[in-house]
Amino acid sequence: MAKRLAAGIKDLAGIKIAYAVDSNAVFADLPQPAVAALHDRGWKFYTNVGGWEEAQLMCSWDTTMEDVDQLDQFVADLRAIVTPPAVPQEF
Repeated sequence: MAKRLAAGIKDLAGIKIAYAVDSNAVFADLPQPAVAALHDRGWKFYTNVGGWEEAQLMCSWDTTMEDVDQLDQFVADLRAIVTPPAVPQEF
């Protein structure tokens, strides 16, 4: 699940995966507005770990399908927070 989480967020604007994902944790540099907005939405994770700028996103060893659904929602929430809105093209 951690690798799936890392794959889902690694290409988002302003996100950097800090270390290789070899266990159940993803350490990622997240923009502070994204951290604040995700906490406001009820997502719980540690911040200021590792290199002090990193968030520690943990996945359980006994993850269920419901957890996977929540993980997908986490990625969707993060994408909505860090992706700038599209600017309409004028022709």
